[in-house]
Amino acid sequence: MKVEKGDLVACYVMNSSMETEALMQYGIVLDTNPALNDVLVLDNTGYLRWWNEKRWRVLQKTKKPLDS
Repeated sequence: MKVEKGDLVACYVMNSSMETEALMQYGIVLDTNPALNDVLVLDNTGYLRWWNEKRWRVLQKTKKPLDS
């Protein structure tokens, strides 16, 4: 699923000692950079940072994309 501005996203952690994945962070996508496949995410701890979009899984698509 393509990540777009306004999407609610989550990041999960999973390693060999865990039976199921655990929620690590969640946030909202504020901007995207298609050339680098990066997304600007404001996360649940209040940090604003660029990440590779593969790190995030879309929880809910935005109904109305954010304006530029």
